[in-house]
Amino acid sequence: MEQIVIISGSQANALAQQVASQLGIPHYPSTIRYFPDGELYLRLPTDVKGKKIILFESFARRPNDALIETVFLSETLHERGAGEVILVAPYLPYLRQDSEFNPGEIVSAKMLSTMLSKAGIDALVTVDPHLHRFKDLSELFKMKTLKVSAMPLLAEYFYNYHREALVVAPDEEAEQWAKLFSGKVNAPYIVLEKHRFGDTEVEISGSIPKGTTAVIVDDIISTGGTIVEAAEKLKEHGFTSIHVCVTHALLVQDAEAKIFQAGVKSLIATDTVINPYMRVSVAKIIGEALERLMSHVGNRA
Repeated sequence: MEQIVIISGSQANALAQQVASQLGIPHYPSTIRYFPDGELYLRLPTDVKGKKIILFESFARRPNDALIETVFLSETLHERGAGEVILVAPYLPYLRQDSEFNPGEIVSAKMLSTMLSKAGIDALVTVDPHLHRFKDLSELFKMKTLKVSAMPLLAEYFYNYHREALVVAPDEEAEQWAKLFSGKVNAPYIVLEKHRFGDTEVEISGSIPKGTTAVIVDDIISTGGTIVEAAEKLKEHGFTSIHVCVTHALLVQDAEAKIFQAGVKSLIATDTVINPYMRVSVAKIIGEALERLMSHVGNRA
């Protein structure tokens, strides 16, 4: 029987270990360090010949470094005789630039797909990918793909503490997450409209009913601008208990300070990205996804 092992990159050791324990398979963190000039040193932690590899990599906050790690590791794994290489990327970057909005722009979502395919990734597992113009990962990636959602887990956690809350999608792109979230607990939801001005400035509008408690739901919080504007709009309509549930809490450029200054009472996130607000783990759903995938990974989609 083919042996299966988990190998992790520099930022994914904790989640990789949880999944390894769940599946009862070995986990080996890679040896990774940087030379004084910024170049990357990598060393495989174990013999991989003939083994099926689950490669865990976190792309949060240092996506460029993580992408180089992934390419180097995957190609080396195949050179050393590994069987299939399954990439587990709890947070998958570069999906927001999914179209050429201005002449000459790089469509990074397509570039990511090309790089991972050429590096020999046979299958991809991710959580709540930021898909907008592409409706499914299979439209982007040539390898077998499997996406899972943390929204039902976040909903279960949140509604243990707040039984009566309006679910709010801060923009049209977030409606898919609001549907999953509200559907788990049979709660009402609304969708606001977002108008973006540049990379960080947004304006929120839309019809909002009267109420007191609301939970804003989204897949990613980066600078927090969308969440702040949505919270301000809810306060204008009398909401006094405003909460946020998010899968990927990147929280850059003082995002958390801005969010709480806007009147948000609590922020609940998963562990796809290491952050201070991790309340829900995605280890179980990733482990279950891997169990489903590993019996079908032999043929690329």
